[in-house]
Amino acid sequence: MAKKPETSNPPPLKDSPDAKEIFVSEVVGTGVIAGCISVNLACHRWTVPEGASQPEFSRVVVARLVLSGDAANQLAQHLASLAQQAKQAGAEKAGGNGKPAAKT
Repeated sequence: MAKKPETSNPPPLKDSPDAKEIFVSEVVGTGVIAGCISVNLACHRWTVPEGASQPEFSRVVVARLVLSGDAANQLAQHLASLAQQAKQAGAEKAGGNGKPAAKT
């Protein structure tokens, strides 16, 4: 039986100021490609075509994120943690009873 490789600490993380930021307003598709998770991300945009009097609304794919299985699990864990933090903040705002605050 093959021996499981020893896990080691990941190398240090360096933040690159050249990394692009992408604003996304919706996830428009997901899939599995060769064992990787693919996520298509889109943004809502208004354009005014030449000669048109009215702007046109469109949804434009702005990124295709492809994650290894490990990276997909890490993303899921981070999103679950954020969701839990948001839920706790909402409960605290509502008075700690976990119910939404009453409208006044």
